[in-house]
Amino acid sequence: MTVLLKGKGDPLSLDPSEQIRTIGERINPSGRKRLQQAMASRDWAYVAAEAQRQVEAGADIIDVNAGGAGIDEVAILPEVVRAVAEAITAPLCIDTRVPAALEAALAVSLGRPLVNSISGEKAVLESHLPIVAEHGLPVIALCIGSGGIPGSAEERVKVAHQILEAAMRAGVKSEDVVFDPIVMSVGADDQAARVTLETIQRLRQEFPEHGITGGASNVSFGMPARAMLNASFIAVAAVLGMNVPITDVTYPELRFALLAADVFLGRDKRTRRFVRHLRSQKGSL
Repeated sequence: MTVLLKGKGDPLSLDPSEQIRTIGERINPSGRKRLQQAMASRDWAYVAAEAQRQVEAGADIIDVNAGGAGIDEVAILPEVVRAVAEAITAPLCIDTRVPAALEAALAVSLGRPLVNSISGEKAVLESHLPIVAEHGLPVIALCIGSGGIPGSAEERVKVAHQILEAAMRAGVKSEDVVFDPIVMSVGADDQAARVTLETIQRLRQEFPEHGITGGASNVSFGMPARAMLNASFIAVAAVLGMNVPITDVTYPELRFALLAADVFLGRDKRTRRFVRHLRSQKGSL
């Protein structure tokens, strides 16, 4: 079983036994004033350039989020999706919790995008799963239950089982469910990363053929040396089983960590991709 995504280019596999695939996180107006202004003013050239920049840096999939103050997500998200899809060949990850915005975005999307995301909350499952099933798409399942984010790996994995069962009942294929263990800041809770890493390990054990993603950059929120913290976390998370991290590969440290993880996992034959990347950087790393 493997998830297949597609943009304008060739299909992309999210097979856990293959190389790590990355979701570029930068097209999200939260905390990015210039991007928020671009969306509000419909400056699609700026948005498209942001997508292209991430693909050039090594992102395999581009996350597209239009949720922000002063932005009509139902109206703007499909325009953002159209602009990004036309600018790159990589698949998209359509990121919204608003059902109407999701419907509007899917109406104009190309190929086979990934939907980001659903949780275990009853209202979310009832509103989102029928849309995902109708379009036959893969979806990210957040390990969040009706009571919020569980504090232990055991409880998060329990929620993952519950969401998978609900998704399959709704008509979503089992292999099309990609799990998100929930990455939280160590600045707010010094045990947050440990619980997430334990969850990743448990998810990989119990769902060996499913994709595992997560907003890896969240781990360093509010902390100094964010790029280095993110890189260290992502390397460990990848070795434990996270094969589709959401991150910002425009930072050299992040790209290096991802390539190194594939080397450590034996998924880079004769370390060719790693060496080729270093040569392309002309020793800057």
